[in-house]
Amino acid sequence: MLAAALACVDRLQPQTNSIVEIEEITSHAAADVIFRTLFSVPIEHEVAAEVFEKFRAYQREQPLLNLAAFIPLPRWLPRFHSRRTCRNAREIRALITRLTAERAAQIATGNAPDDLATKIMTTPDPETGQGFDTAEMVDQVAIFFLAGHETSASALAWSLYLLALYPEWQDRVAEEAKALDDPSFTTVSQLRLSRDVFREALRLYPPVPMMVREATCPEQFRNRDVPKGAQIVLSPWHLHRHERLWDNPDDFDPARWSTENGKTCQRQAYIPFSAGPRVCTGAGFAMVEGPLILSMLLRHYRLETIGGEMPVPVAHLTVRSRDGIRLRLVQR
Repeated sequence: MLAAALACVDRLQPQTNSIVEIEEITSHAAADVIFRTLFSVPIEHEVAAEVFEKFRAYQREQPLLNLAAFIPLPRWLPRFHSRRTCRNAREIRALITRLTAERAAQIATGNAPDDLATKIMTTPDPETGQGFDTAEMVDQVAIFFLAGHETSASALAWSLYLLALYPEWQDRVAEEAKALDDPSFTTVSQLRLSRDVFREALRLYPPVPMMVREATCPEQFRNRDVPKGAQIVLSPWHLHRHERLWDNPDDFDPARWSTENGKTCQRQAYIPFSAGPRVCTGAGFAMVEGPLILSMLLRHYRLETIGGEMPVPVAHLTVRSRDGIRLRLVQR
């Protein structure tokens, strides 16, 4: 994460004192984190860079929800994706298959780095004793990449936009980030203000604004019967802005997390990563990655809004701005 954050700072150096598209920057940084974590290669690696570009094109064409989420269609029934979407999906799988095959060869010769891909490929199933075959490993990598970079990129982009809107908070985060002069895991754990800002961005702009769950047993909700198998849409977007739960829910206020209302709502009405058995397994990872990258960027740069430009959130696979988020990048 630290290496990816520093690489992001270096990439931005030639763009200082100019207008930049923030979503592109955060997508690049988050993808870099995932590839370094999975395969010990930076985003500049030929295959990593190509997978990143293909995923960007793929996610922009995806709706937030589709019919298959509500109706259990048989697997043989066509999903009617566009030709371009299907082509991108095939090419992404081919690229990931190449990375996976290269890692398998390294494992066989005993030269594989000790990273997440190696751990996944060498850890047997405790029940069957079998490991992932190539196709299964490609599925795992694809899920890690899509879920692990797209959501973080969305949250980081909205965090930076909110801090540009509220420069007093941005200055406080930048001051706190001076602790990264001597970066360590202990230092990162002390980025409390950056973490509260990131948490607040997740509240106002949850990367996954709606999710579908299936009732596993009969239940009753608000005096309505919910039969087993019913499809239920949960909306973090609405829950996080509920006026009967949150104090000033539409305000950007990172300080709320130290109030009684904020602490209560964090336990009972805050689900950017879902909750329960289906909670995102990368939640802890994201809550380290987000504040670290945020702090590292603001330690070196100031971000300023451009008069009259306000991003309009839209939902693809995650909440993104309809026309991007353009901010002015200034060297500190």
